[in-house]
This record gives sequence, structure tokens and C-alpha cells, in this order.
Amino acid sequence: MSSSDRRVRRTRDALHRALIALMMERAYDRITVSDVIDRADIGRSTFYAHYRDKDDLLVVSCTEFLRTEIARSPDRGPWAPVRIMLTLAARNPDVYQPLIGPKSTATALRGYRGSIATILAEHLDRPADDLTITTLSWALVGLLTAVTDPTAPVPPETAWQRFNAICGGSARSDDK
Repeated sequence: MSSSDRRVRRTRDALHRALIALMMERAYDRITVSDVIDRADIGRSTFYAHYRDKDDLLVVSCTEFLRTEIARSPDRGPWAPVRIMLTLAARNPDVYQPLIGPKSTATALRGYRGSIATILAEHLDRPADDLTITTLSWALVGLLTAVTDPTAPVPPETAWQRFNAICGGSARSDDK
């Protein structure tokens, strides 16, 4: 791996972490690109060399993060991303709540749902705008919201069972 690849990865990681940290402090709509680059200590031109705007940063960085976590998992079944996302949400509710929780903005919610749709489409070999993928991704957002509920979180295994029921039992847990 070249040093420029490492720099790109470090830059993207710093921007992703900065955006998530800011979202934990205030609403997504109140965050500017200037806020993100200041927090990440990255120049404006560097930001725009990687992303069109903060919405692009949100979708691309969340999708890249999910891909990395899925690649690390030994689970290779077609539904592995669902189990991984549910587990990640349960472990990191403070990160997921600004994305999908009650204080999330419509833009952040749609952006994260888009990331989920991209991941599901890749693993199920369907177009991301397929109605089935859209339906499943919104269902998964609902389950992730339940898993990260600060007052009564649903355990990830229970959420997995509900997702499996939504899929008519085709997302069996032994599809690993």
C-alpha cells in the first residue's frame, strides 16, 4: 500500500470521526463543512478533493465504515451486514442516535438509510433503488432505532429475529 493511500484513508477517517463527533453535539443541519474541517484539522480544498459536501461525507463515510466492519467479520452469508449493523448499533448507541434517533434530521436519516441500501444491494446483488432494498433498508433503520433506544433498547438478537420475520424467514441466522 502506498503512502498516498494511507494519507487518503487517514484524511477520510479524520473527516468521518469529526462529523460523527459533531453530530453527537448538535443537530446535523447545524453542522457546516467549516465545522467539520476545523474539527478534523483538514484544509477546505482537501475536504472538497474527497467529498462534494457534508451530505456526501455522511453517506460515503458511513458506507465505507460499514464495508470495513463487514469485511472484518467471519460471517459471509448474504444477511451478514444486517447482523453486523445491529451489533454495531447496540455497541455504539451514542453514535447511531444522531444518525437515526429521535433528534436526527431528515437529511441525516435519509443519508444513513442510503448507506444501508447500498450495503444491502451489494450483498443481495440488487440495484440500490430496487423497491425491495428500499423497503428492507427502512425496516432496518426502524430496528436500529429500537436497538439504540436510550430508554428500552431491544437486544440485537431480538432485532435480528424481527428482521428475519420481515423477510419471511429467508434471513435465517444460520446463513453464515
